[in-house]
Amino acid sequence: MTAFKRKDSLTDPVSPVFGAVSTATMGALALVDPAKLTKAQRRTFHAATAVLTGLYTAVTVDRNRTVLVPLNAVAGLAAVAATLRFADAGDAVESRIVRGLNSAGIRRPRRWLAAGSAALTFVTFLADRAAARKEEYEAAVLDEPAQVRPLTPAVRDLVRAILTAAVVPGADALLAQLEQAEEVHWSADVVSSAFFKVPDDVPRAVPHHQVFPVTARFEGENGLPLQVMLQIRDGKLEHLGIDTVAEPEEPVEELPDGWPDLHEVQFVIDGPDGTRLPVTPNPPDHA
Repeated sequence: MTAFKRKDSLTDPVSPVFGAVSTATMGALALVDPAKLTKAQRRTFHAATAVLTGLYTAVTVDRNRTVLVPLNAVAGLAAVAATLRFADAGDAVESRIVRGLNSAGIRRPRRWLAAGSAALTFVTFLADRAAARKEEYEAAVLDEPAQVRPLTPAVRDLVRAILTAAVVPGADALLAQLEQAEEVHWSADVVSSAFFKVPDDVPRAVPHHQVFPVTARFEGENGLPLQVMLQIRDGKLEHLGIDTVAEPEEPVEELPDGWPDLHEVQFVIDGPDGTRLPVTPNPPDHA
């Protein structure tokens, strides 16, 4: 099968290293209360936040455009300037959010603010990673005509199990789409990657662009922790694929060329603080 190459680099927006560092950094920044800092400390904090925001922006914007001045450099500098310009306003908004959480009886509101910031950053990273994998796959089959076929039972059952493992907003719309979905494939297709074709006149899920919060985890033949992830685009089923749960110690040249059986997987869901929580009991086998 076509390998999904990984780059252990902080300058690669789909690298697990970048995903882990950016998630931790954005969460840590939200833990700092600017109101408790001195004026000098606050200026230093704003400058550090601006630099980190600029670096994050520079890495994540489109770097494939060939222009006189690289787009990522322009975007990064613009992000630094904007962050510094609106730093005080941002502090005021953040302070109101914290007061609102306190008024609602939520203890340690900054921890929840940090967890939300980290979770949002991580979800964005997962979406970018899934999109990059799709682009790489499409590039490999660009010269081959796409064909459409009915979903295989393995794909249909796995998607249905993921969508029904927990109560998630939008899942009902996606289940309705599944009944009409077909699979787009190429002659050099691989078993463990499925792209969907869904009619336009179907109910759509919200958010329109997301990695569905429930994933199916299992172990590869060599004991490597893997997960099946469902990508949603424009509110419709887009892609089902296999990826590693975390960055492995050794580079992975190829992922399994086949779908796991339902009795082999454990379903997990994103928790409120960004951690993955097991779904119990597992959904029944849909034959």
